[in-house]
Amino acid sequence: MRISVLLNPNAAAGRTRRLLPSIKRRLAPTGHQFEWITTQSGDEMRAAILHAKRNGADALLLVGGDGTVHQALPAIEACGLPFGLLPCGRGNDFARNINIPLRLADCLQIEAPTASQIDLPSVNGRPFGSIACLGFDATVNRLASDGRGYFGGSLGYVVCVVKALREFRPFEVELRIDGHRWRGRIMMVAVANGPYYGGGMKIAPAARMSDGVLDLCVVKEVSRSALLRSFPKVFRGRHTSHPDVEMMTGTHIAIASDEDRAIFADGELIGRTPAVCTVGDRRIQILRPGPARADLPGTLPVP
Repeated sequence: MRISVLLNPNAAAGRTRRLLPSIKRRLAPTGHQFEWITTQSGDEMRAAILHAKRNGADALLLVGGDGTVHQALPAIEACGLPFGLLPCGRGNDFARNINIPLRLADCLQIEAPTASQIDLPSVNGRPFGSIACLGFDATVNRLASDGRGYFGGSLGYVVCVVKALREFRPFEVELRIDGHRWRGRIMMVAVANGPYYGGGMKIAPAARMSDGVLDLCVVKEVSRSALLRSFPKVFRGRHTSHPDVEMMTGTHIAIASDEDRAIFADGELIGRTPAVCTVGDRRIQILRPGPARADLPGTLPVP
């Protein structure tokens, strides 16, 4: 196979750049032909992906984290090539959600890769991979993006949670979920294509990346102390039984608020209210290391 490898050298504060010599050494015996491309921005990455398609690449391999995947998604959808991921970011939730190993050595075993399709949801037409959120979690994501305390993984996310508590105030939203109306004051709304975000927190335990449905986690207005007491349950997905948490599903979610509110997806700012989140017939192909697995139906060998 001809595989274009796209690297974000700034992912995880330069970790990708440091790992590059080891990655090249481990990929050399796989028998594939690799083109190594380093990009410095999302625009460069998207242009490089489309160029790789025109030059006859069979697949893509991204080296980076959730932000790298998020920035690449429009071009990946446009070119139609399967893509693999070497998770070298701080959170690596997209890798968790698609069952890609987090151990880099396991991800590099691509002698005989398989491919499978996953859903590609969107916010106001802009694609995202894992989870879109507004409210308290959007504030946490903003702090993490600004680098104010976030040093990677779930522990870094917890630091941002504590900081966000100082400034966040609940607000009212109206949700239209496949035509059904819900209105109330909320702490947060998460629209999930997969279960994980925030460096491994299981905000939507039942979410699946290829079921054609979005899972919603709505946290109603609660006190700061109640939020902090219940917060640890998110790590194992046990928050869903809390009386102030509502779990719903839908394919078309309209979100409105009297206040202008930011919406983050995959840790990146993706839009503002009002917004429409949808999942339909948009799909992308995932390149997986190793042979097809019984627990991942739909995986097929890559020619």
